[in-house]
Amino acid sequence: MEDTAIYISYAITEAFCICFALGIIVKSNKNVGTDLQMKNFRGMSMFFIMYLISDSWWALGQGGIIPFSRTLNKITSAAGLVSVSLLTLAWCIFVIYRIGNIKVRKMNVLKGIHYSVAAVDCILIIGSIFNDFYFYIDKNDIYQLSPGYNVHLILVFFQLFGSGVFSFAQSFKNTQVKMKKEYRLPLLFIILPAAAAVLEGMLPLSPIVPLGTFLPIHLAFLEIQNSEIYSDALTGLNNRRSMELFLQDMIHNSSEDNFFCVYMIDVNDFKLVNDKFGHLAGDRALQLVAEAIHKISDANRGFCARYGGDEFVLIMSKPDEDLQNTVQDEVNILRNACADLLPQISISAGFTICNSSSVTAAQLIAQADEKLYVQKEIYHGRKKAAEN
Repeated sequence: MEDTAIYISYAITEAFCICFALGIIVKSNKNVGTDLQMKNFRGMSMFFIMYLISDSWWALGQGGIIPFSRTLNKITSAAGLVSVSLLTLAWCIFVIYRIGNIKVRKMNVLKGIHYSVAAVDCILIIGSIFNDFYFYIDKNDIYQLSPGYNVHLILVFFQLFGSGVFSFAQSFKNTQVKMKKEYRLPLLFIILPAAAAVLEGMLPLSPIVPLGTFLPIHLAFLEIQNSEIYSDALTGLNNRRSMELFLQDMIHNSSEDNFFCVYMIDVNDFKLVNDKFGHLAGDRALQLVAEAIHKISDANRGFCARYGGDEFVLIMSKPDEDLQNTVQDEVNILRNACADLLPQISISAGFTICNSSSVTAAQLIAQADEKLYVQKEIYHGRKKAAEN
């Protein structure tokens, strides 16, 4: 009776995981990624559900709750392992598409490797129904692992480790904050399931592996969703919505002793850059300025966002009268690396100090924008004088 209760609780836990996974599938649409990305993410969630269903069926059968023949035990066990293999494949392909900046030839090679490894694994799993290579059913009709099961573990973790390390390496090549976080996320798909497998080995008949697999899927979905909601697609900085929420929190905690600064930064003559060099050059210019602002923000433990168009917001805990020159110097350094692709880029900046919780975010932005306007006038005056 006690064993039956354990198997029932095992199946109930997996039923909850199925419900949550179905919720992720419903929410995984084009609004949070490309069609190919979300197709593989939904596929991964579907294979996870298949694994949970087969594992739950196995648990209920082993517990004597439902009729469970020796043949059905083998088929159910094989279905679970095939689901794990296909889940791993879908995750790795999703990671490849999510990275996105891989050359087509290299992408096809990586996909070919993953498909080949998954195909070999699935063939060995299906073959195990007949030759007991991965698993067997003992004389008491209990599922047991064969020594060959280690091959399955190697093939699965080869794929997960390969995609995780590759994605992690790509994070160092990308300057966008949100992409750095996403590129490092696949490591969780190695660590958590591996840790869960070890724990389940120590605590048999506990559904730790399903939970350890669901957690990185859930975290990945939340990270993707948050990056789309609160990040700017072009620059990778926080977007205006994210900035407004952050600014409201900062204002709430501000006082004479706990003040902060809000900087408005604008690209000079940005319309001329677009008109003369094209919108691609304009986009690259914005990305370069964003990268410069992000570096300064990181160095000062600040917060930066794209406010809209060619305007950026930088929030820091202390004023820097020379910030405009600091950002300009950083922009110049970055531009020198691609001077043949971009025109000269200059910026203007204005700032205001917040030392009271009685102001609003809109008032602070307006004050900083006023100071920015003064700097823009100075820039245009100098430019006009130089032209004359």
